[in-house]
Amino acid sequence: MSGEKSKAASGDSQMFNRSRRMLQTTTSVSSKLQLLLDMVLVDALLYLIVYAKGIEHVSIYHFPAIIAPVLMWLVYSNSGVNRRFPGYVSRSVAVLWAWTKVAGILIVLAFFTKVSEEYSRQVIIIWITVSAIMQAVVHAGMEHVIRAYKARHVEIIPSVMVGNCKMGKYLADNINQNPWMPHKIVGVICDDDDETWRLGGLPKLGEMDELRSMVEKYEIKRVYFALPMKTSHQVRELQMQLIDLNVDIVWAPDIFGLHMISPSVREVAGVPLYYLSESPLVEGARLSKLVMDKVLASIALVLLAPLMVGAAIAVKLSSPGPVFFRQERHGLDGKIIGVLKFRSMKVHKDPEGVVKQATKHDNRVTSVGAFLRKSSIDELPQLFNVLKGDMSLVGPRPHAKAHNHFYADKIVAYMSRHRVLPGITGLAQVNGYRGETDTLEKMEKRVEYDLAYINNWSIWLDVRIMIKTVFTLLSKNAY
Repeated sequence: MSGEKSKAASGDSQMFNRSRRMLQTTTSVSSKLQLLLDMVLVDALLYLIVYAKGIEHVSIYHFPAIIAPVLMWLVYSNSGVNRRFPGYVSRSVAVLWAWTKVAGILIVLAFFTKVSEEYSRQVIIIWITVSAIMQAVVHAGMEHVIRAYKARHVEIIPSVMVGNCKMGKYLADNINQNPWMPHKIVGVICDDDDETWRLGGLPKLGEMDELRSMVEKYEIKRVYFALPMKTSHQVRELQMQLIDLNVDIVWAPDIFGLHMISPSVREVAGVPLYYLSESPLVEGARLSKLVMDKVLASIALVLLAPLMVGAAIAVKLSSPGPVFFRQERHGLDGKIIGVLKFRSMKVHKDPEGVVKQATKHDNRVTSVGAFLRKSSIDELPQLFNVLKGDMSLVGPRPHAKAHNHFYADKIVAYMSRHRVLPGITGLAQVNGYRGETDTLEKMEKRVEYDLAYINNWSIWLDVRIMIKTVFTLLSKNAY
């Protein structure tokens, strides 16, 4: 009977443990107080400037005084302002960037609600500027005070890293360099004699079978498991050795041993799910990129219409054949799309299944086509692809199907480029990898940039790439 009760209790305990939330999001009290201080500071500065300027209709400034704190609450958390930063400069940059976004939203709201004329431009400019400076100063001051307090009053808690892999080295370096973490890695426990840890200043404390005795000997309070993928099965066995020592046990899966595309961690029913490969463009992110693409592509077509008409006439006069060249390429998730370009070559037919890239001094390219390719004007019809939804303004450049089939077996994760919409321009293109890819190394580098774009995507990255594209249009790499 007692055995049955014991099993039942054990089962209930497991059910209870599994129902608890495993992915916990914590916000420190100091972060909440800092945000509250930012809100009060911004509003106080607004009213001080208004009174100092002798503005009579103070009531109209109640609107920004109410909206600004709400926007700060929404924007600051999403901009990472509440994170712990390694230095004062990085924190100041994060605060200034977040406040710039808040100020930008306020200005847009005032414009669309047609109340911008009611406000003193001088007051608004001074308020935005002074608020930015004062927030940066206050954040730096608060961080200095908290760091000084921790240095004097917070005891260092010794921790150990189990496993000698890149993930463990990366984690240990960041833990020990983070002034906000009281836990510090004092050494590593592993079975090999790799010099990686000694170069990082961490001694090898012992072998894996000495884990328990080393934890007791060095009075370790937290143990990090960062084992290579091939030995991760040891985690449960090692955990059981420590379960009764009253130490924190942390498992850091060796994600560096995997090739990931836009990785993330979520949970379902209390179970953590590691997304190793997915598109970063989901829900709100997809909508925001879609809106930006459609709006900017429409504006670009209107503004560039005369140039495109002139290009079309020049192509028609340059040689017999159609104005546009349509080529089947892979789009989102490998779907076949028809990509439009102004025809830049004489009409010819490639052998079945072969697509020869344009090269320098290629005799197939017309004189008009050479200029169009050099200036990227030949790519402008792809704005119609953007409006249709086949392409984006920014993304990995789509390659011909034959090229994809050729490189898919030669470059790791090559086809992962298609987890997002292909773009008219991309991160690879603005970093010099534009035009002919006559060597495997060039294509590998292009794919590397494409995957970096997917893993780090944001609207702001798209904007930076579009701006940088303007300065790379006359690249010597385009033929």
